[in-house]
Parts: sequence; C-alpha cells; structure tokens
Amino acid sequence: MGWYAVFWREMIILWKKIGRMGYVFSTIVFPFIYLFSFGLGLGGRVNVDGGYLPFLAKGIMGVTVLLNSFQQTASSVSTGRLYFRNFQSVVLSPVAAWEVVLGIIAAGSVRGIFFGSLVFVIAWGAFGVGGLNVLAVTGLILGSCCFAAMGVVVGMLVKHPDDVSLINNFFITPMIFFGGSFFPLQNLPPWLAAVAQLSPIGTLNALLRAPGWNSGAVWAAGTLIVLTVCFFAWSVWLYSRYSEWVWEKVDPEPVNYLSDNHRAICEVGQGTCPRVPQ
Repeated sequence: MGWYAVFWREMIILWKKIGRMGYVFSTIVFPFIYLFSFGLGLGGRVNVDGGYLPFLAKGIMGVTVLLNSFQQTASSVSTGRLYFRNFQSVVLSPVAAWEVVLGIIAAGSVRGIFFGSLVFVIAWGAFGVGGLNVLAVTGLILGSCCFAAMGVVVGMLVKHPDDVSLINNFFITPMIFFGGSFFPLQNLPPWLAAVAQLSPIGTLNALLRAPGWNSGAVWAAGTLIVLTVCFFAWSVWLYSRYSEWVWEKVDPEPVNYLSDNHRAICEVGQGTCPRVPQ
C-alpha cells in the first residue's frame, strides 16, 4: 500500500489548494469561456447529431480532464524536482518505483475527474445537456489516467519548470483544437483527422460521445489503455534512474598541503589531510 501514501500526500496538497479563495473558479473559468463563446457563437451553425451544445459540453469536459490531469501533474513533479527540491525525499522513501508512480497518477486522475465532472454538471444545469452513459464514464477514467501518466513523464524529463509551458504550446494546445473537442473530426482533412483520432484527446472524445460499445469505441478504449501502459512504464523507468545527487570528478593528481615547518604530499582519495586552497 505504499502507493496510497503517495496518493494521499498529493490529495492533501490538492485539498489545501481547493481551500484557497478562487482556486476552483480559476480552474473552471477557462473551460466555460470556450463553452459560452463556441456554444453561443457557433451553436446554430454547426450541424451535429444530438445538437452542438451536448457535443461541445463533452468536448470541454475532455479538455478540462486533459488540463488538470496532465498540466497539474507535470507541474507538481517538475517543481518538486527543480524548484522545491523535495522530490528526492520521495525517491529515498522505502516505496517501490512503480508504487510511487501509481500514486502520482492516481492523484492526477482524481484531479482531472473531479474538475471535468464539475464542468459537465454545471453545463448540464445551465444548458440542459444530457447525462453520461457508462461508456463516457469509462472514457473519463481512462483518459484521466493516460493524461496523468503523460504528465509524470513530462515532469521527469523537463530541465526547468517553465519548460512545461513549451509542451503546452507545441503539443497540448494543437491536440486540443484538432482533437475534435470543438468540432467534428469529419470537418478536417482526411490525413489530419486520422492523426487526430490517434491522439489521446481524440480517443477520449470518441468515448465520451459514443452511444454504445461499437468497434470505434472498443478501438478508442484500447488505444487509451495502450498509451496509459506505455506512459506508466516510461515513468517508472525514468523514476528508477532519477537522483538529485551530483557527483563531481576528483582530480587524481597529488595536491600540496602547505605548512610553515614541513610540506606533505597526499594523494586525493588516499590521504586524510585537509586540503589547503592554493
């Protein structure tokens, strides 16, 4: 149960953030800007089966899951490594690498599911969109796990906490806009639609909007599972090789240790004399 200790640690941090004034509001205001702007501006111009607002609400929920599962997890890991310098305490704990990674991913998944569900509940109350079926809930869980695992990989790879924003600009943002969150993939060129269907957000949107278990839904669920397993294995490998210790190369040549009465020459690594700066 070592993973649960890591999970509970992350949940305590999340609970403290939720207690701050405006944290929840600032987290959901971005999705609602898109929901209102696209819903009111394009609602009557986009022809989608079942109506554009229900289509858009599930896409915005997927975007919220992505941002909170991936971005918050990547920021938490990267700042713990590079800014607060407290990630080494987790590494030194008697918890297996896979359990630590599992605990971090579980916490990121809960974060994404919580805020994604909150956005959809508000959209359901404000616009009267339909509820979620079992397949959509399954996609919500699988998608949040996939994005959280991807966040751990990015958090372990970046060299500076600000580098997470580069991933957002060059990978996450294009994936959001071309992954079928705001309009059907059929409106894209065939080659771009094929690429978007392979992206994590594209497969998540397919599950959120699927009416039932068909071949497309099974393929989307299988894709998310494979991506999650790959990101999880990559995270465990990066974590098992991680260390904050910096080993410096020692000059093997003799060093003079000065004294007014005598001079002693000691080999570095063989003598115990204190080194006198030259």
